[in-house]
Amino acid sequence: MVASCLRKPSTAFSYSIRRAWQRVEPLRLVVLHDIPEDQNLRGQWNALVERVDQPQVFFTYEWALAVQRAYHTELHPLLFLAYDEQDNLLGVAALATHPEPRRVSFLSATTGDYCDFLSLSEHKREFVAGVLVELRKQGVESITMTNLPADSKTVSAIRAESAQTGYRCFARTAYVCAQVEFQKLEKGQDGKPVAPGQKRVRRFVKAVAGEGPLRLEHSRSWDAVAPVLPQFMQAHVARFLEIGRISNIASPLRRVFLQELAKLLSDSQWLVMSRLRIGEEPVAWHYGFQFHDNWFWYQPTFDSRQEKHWPGFCLLTQVIQDAIENPALTRLDLGLGSEAYKAKFANGSRETLYLTLHRSVLAHSAAVLRHCITEAIKAYPTLERFATGMRHSLQVLRRRFRSQGLANTLRFAAKRLGGLVWSREEVVFSEWEGDPPGALRSQDVHLRPLDLNQLAITAMESNGDERTADYLLRSAKRLRAAGVTGFVLLQGESPVHFAWVAAFNGFHCSELNAALQGPADSVLLFDCWTPTAARGHGYYSQAVDLVARELQEQGKTPWIFSAGSNVESLRGLAKTGFRPRYSLVRKRLLGWQWVEGSLPWVKEAHGSEVSAHI
Repeated sequence: MVASCLRKPSTAFSYSIRRAWQRVEPLRLVVLHDIPEDQNLRGQWNALVERVDQPQVFFTYEWALAVQRAYHTELHPLLFLAYDEQDNLLGVAALATHPEPRRVSFLSATTGDYCDFLSLSEHKREFVAGVLVELRKQGVESITMTNLPADSKTVSAIRAESAQTGYRCFARTAYVCAQVEFQKLEKGQDGKPVAPGQKRVRRFVKAVAGEGPLRLEHSRSWDAVAPVLPQFMQAHVARFLEIGRISNIASPLRRVFLQELAKLLSDSQWLVMSRLRIGEEPVAWHYGFQFHDNWFWYQPTFDSRQEKHWPGFCLLTQVIQDAIENPALTRLDLGLGSEAYKAKFANGSRETLYLTLHRSVLAHSAAVLRHCITEAIKAYPTLERFATGMRHSLQVLRRRFRSQGLANTLRFAAKRLGGLVWSREEVVFSEWEGDPPGALRSQDVHLRPLDLNQLAITAMESNGDERTADYLLRSAKRLRAAGVTGFVLLQGESPVHFAWVAAFNGFHCSELNAALQGPADSVLLFDCWTPTAARGHGYYSQAVDLVARELQEQGKTPWIFSAGSNVESLRGLAKTGFRPRYSLVRKRLLGWQWVEGSLPWVKEAHGSEVSAHI
């Protein structure tokens, strides 16, 4: 099988490649199935990087090795090295095979902002041809080249050689990377370039004058970077949660990669970890690189508590100003992504391509058609929203199929479809009676007010738990809302349960699609959640018990509700001081709804008030 052939861990073979039209000496191609930890290869590889057009840190030996160390369980390196007759390294292509059979991509596709075949111009076409010939011999059906620079000579070489090697080529724009060319910046009175955004920095300095001086520091050695990395990672995850996204740093593999990369690059002083501080308090971070004549803006973040002062914007301004002072640097590359703030700084750009090669005519046509449909949909916002919704629904079904199998997925889909015709949902309301005798207690847990940092810790500890990720995103958004309070139960320093509290009167219950009415001093616990990995330890019961007692001490009457079908929740409540008082039932028939119950504490809501509660 091709897959097993490609994944042998330490095999190599070589052969010579040459075309009739070539006048240069033939190259000897060596194929490896891992990145050897070899100092001689490291020296030759990086020397070649220095000689190619527009050298990038993503092309270095260290970058490839860091990817292998971090992602060895997911990616299987396929390394092509081209040598001349004197054993000089003239070409490097760091590729990777995937669990899907017969598919190959760049090894750094998910980590590098630029990926390429490395060789000098005079060897480019010969090297590309050799790699494609070997990939076809090994039965590779599909090749994906992400973030290939559009101005790279590799593009023309692939287009020229793909047909001769049996592949069909399709390329589309992937990203337009914004850049700051220092020579194009406005000059100050001294004739030197000045970074944009200095007025914003001065306002920031004035605003925080009473808290301490504002200063920027750069760390390059591993000893200096190591203590800063955990701060940066947690802040990055927290910031992404606040803007409604899950940071890639929530993945433990990504954190291992950043750590390994920092260790490797710090030896050559290519890594730059920057921190903007007010006194001793860090407010913004940047994990970036200085390589060749370029400072690369890779992964920035900031403390959301300082958002009103634009700390990320000020950090970028200060980094540009520091870069200008270094005569060896000519630009700051802002990398992938079209964030609005980059437009305020950019005065140049570089395009990257998403290039695919398929042996199958059908697969090639499907890729072209998929791109055309996507571009057409983007022209119609309503259609794009519908397509996004359908894609989300399909993802939900796909995740359920992977975790629960076909039978459960079909039952789930049938229930959802049946609910469009008729449904009946019961909600049970329970009131706090007081601290019951023999209530469950644990000395190892404690209750704290919820903040973004606790959500960030959970995102990193529960990576891959998609339902918990949805909950964290919902909670991060709710932290900014008025009239609600979040709590977290900690086991040591690890969050193990979350709960929210709001006034009972006027609370919108999404299960009933209704606004509730109740006594003015009553409060309602809602949207409680235990991450999947923490379940089975009674944290739900302990959390609601502790929250209720704290609310009672504030002179409030705690209530909680639970779906009548949620047996686990009802069992957990039975261990606390909450006792069922009444239930309300929402019935729906062909879009019409009504609520039935034993108490008149409910006022039906209009359809526009339906929430997205899960």
